[in-house]
Amino acid sequence: MTSLKKKLLNYDIIIFDLDDTIYSQKNYDNPALLHVSKYLSKIIKKDKNFIFKKLRALKKIRRGLAPKPVFDTFLKKYKVINKQKAISSCVSLFQNYECKELKKSKSLKLLLKSMYKQKTLFMVTNGHTVRQANKIKYLKIKEYFKKIFILDGVKKEIKPSVTNVKYLVTYLKTNKNLKSVFVGDNKDSDYKFAKNMKIEFIFYQFPVVKIKNYV
Repeated sequence: MTSLKKKLLNYDIIIFDLDDTIYSQKNYDNPALLHVSKYLSKIIKKDKNFIFKKLRALKKIRRGLAPKPVFDTFLKKYKVINKQKAISSCVSLFQNYECKELKKSKSLKLLLKSMYKQKTLFMVTNGHTVRQANKIKYLKIKEYFKKIFILDGVKKEIKPSVTNVKYLVTYLKTNKNLKSVFVGDNKDSDYKFAKNMKIEFIFYQFPVVKIKNYV
C-alpha cells in the first residue's frame, strides 16, 4: 500500500477499480458462496461445506464470469425438480448477499481516507448493481469518491467501454490540465479502459488476506 501511495502522489484525479483492487474479491465471494451452499444443501441433501468447496473451485476456474454458469455446472450432476428455478435462486442469493463480513476485510480504506480531500477520487467497477453497491456499503468507502460508476453489463456497458461514464469523460476533458490515472488489477480490461479514457494506468492487485476459515 505504501508503494501505491507513493505512485499516486503525482496525480490529481485518481480512478479506482473495486474488485481485487480496493479489496480482495474472495472476501465477498467466499461468504456469498457459503450462503448459497446452505440453500443448496436443503435441495440436494449434501453437506453445505462439501457444496461450498465445489462451488469455490468452480468459481476459481470461471473467474471473471457471471455466477450463473458456476451454479449451472454444479447442478448438472444432481436431479433437481425445476432446476432452472434453483439456478435462478442461487444467482439471486449470490448477487444480493449483504456481505457484512466485509466490515472486517482488509482494504485500501485508509489510503482513500488519507487522499480524498487532496485528490479527486472516482470508482468504475463492473458487476451486478446490488452486489457492487453492497460491497461498497460494507467496506464503508462511498464517502471518499466524488462519483461511483457501477457497470452491470445489462443496462450499462462494462469496461473497457467508456459509453456509460460520460460524466467522467467530460470531467477529465474539463480538467485536462490535471494529471489523471486509473488503478486496476486487470491488465486487459482495466488497461484498455484507461487507454480509452486517454489517461495513465497503474496495475495494482490487492494482496489476498484470509479473514475467516469458512470450512
